[in-house]
Amino acid sequence: MLMHLFKISMNMSLVKVAGALISLASICFAIFYTLWFFGYLPINPELAVKLPVLVIVLALCFIAGWVGYVMLTTPRRPKQ
Repeated sequence: MLMHLFKISMNMSLVKVAGALISLASICFAIFYTLWFFGYLPINPELAVKLPVLVIVLALCFIAGWVGYVMLTTPRRPKQ
């Protein structure tokens, strides 16, 4: 029983470490993206707008294609 509780507490601490790393990464990316967007980095700031728009459009195309595939391949329910 005690060993089980120790494993749970170890898993919780790993979850907290993972959460802290995700939070830190998101803050660092937000700072990077803001600097890039306003042209403070030597990367073309126009890409800071084009890349997210491209990702959003591709995600919407993927979702639409997935919904179409599910509609196409789902078997019809028999009428009762």
